[in-house]
Amino acid sequence: MSEWSGEILIPAANITGYELVYEAETWLRRICLAAFLLAEGPAWAATLGESLRTRIEERSRENSAHWYLGMDDEEELLWSTTHGELADLLRSKAIATRVEGLCGVDGGFLSERLTSVAKVRNALAHNRAISDDTLTILRGDLTVLRAAAARFKLKTLYAEATSFHFDFADDLAEFGVAFQDASRSFPRQTLFAQANDDFVFLVRLPSSPFDRWPRASSLRQSLKLAGHLLLCVLANKAGDELQLVFPRSLPDADKLEVLRHFMAKEMLETGWTDLPLEEQHPADVCWPRLWFYENRTPDRR
Repeated sequence: MSEWSGEILIPAANITGYELVYEAETWLRRICLAAFLLAEGPAWAATLGESLRTRIEERSRENSAHWYLGMDDEEELLWSTTHGELADLLRSKAIATRVEGLCGVDGGFLSERLTSVAKVRNALAHNRAISDDTLTILRGDLTVLRAAAARFKLKTLYAEATSFHFDFADDLAEFGVAFQDASRSFPRQTLFAQANDDFVFLVRLPSSPFDRWPRASSLRQSLKLAGHLLLCVLANKAGDELQLVFPRSLPDADKLEVLRHFMAKEMLETGWTDLPLEEQHPADVCWPRLWFYENRTPDRR
C-alpha cells in the first residue's frame, strides 16, 4: 500500500519505517545519555576523544544555525551524533557497567541492533522504497530495543524510589533541608522529593487549576542554564504533573542549583497552559531532555 502526497506516491512501509527508526534512536540516545551522566557526570562530553567531540560539536552548531528553517536549535550533543558515532559510544568501556545496569543488556548488543536499524534508515534517507520484509526485520530489532527500554523505564520513568522527609541520607542532607525550606514558599503546591540509588526526583503533583500541561517552551527556557545537570524533565502525558530527574552523585552545589530552578514560579505556577502537549511546537515538546510518562506503568508491547 502507498499514500499520495501531491503527485508523489509514498510507500506505507516507508512511513511506518520512519516512525520505528525514530523510536529506536530516541531510546538509544536516552540510554546513552543516562549512562554517561552516571559514569562521568555532567561534564561527560569532555571525556570523549577530541576528534569525535569536535565533529559532534561542529555538527551541533550547524544544526543550531538552521533555526530559521524551524529546526530544533538545542545543542544536545548525543542528538547530533550519526548512527555510527552513537554505536561507538554505546560500546564505550567507560559506560559499559552503567548501560547494563540501566537496561540489562550489554552496550555492544545495543550497538549491533542500532547498526541494523541504520541500514533501514539509510534506505529511507535516500528515498528508496522498503518492503514489508524490511519492516519485519526492523520490528525484530525494535522488539529487542523495546525490551531494553522497558527495563530502562523502570530505572527512570517509573523508578521505585524512596521519599525523604526528615530522614535524609548523608549525601542528601544539605539538599533535603534546602528542599524543605524552599517548599514553604509554595504552600498551595504539593511537592516532594525522592531518590533511588542512581537518581533524585523532584516532583510537582497536580495542583489547582487542574487540566493543564507544562508550557514546553517556557519549561525549556527556564531550565536552559541547568539542563546539563539533568537527565530529563518528566511530564505526565495527562498533564498537571512533572518531575526533574538528576544524578544522585551530583555535588551538593549542583543539587542545589537544580533545586533553585525547580522552586521557581515559572516552573511551578506560571509555566502551564491549556494547550495539550501534542498541539505545542514540536521543537519544544520534542526537546531531548523532555520525556513523558503514563499515569501507570504501561504494559509491555
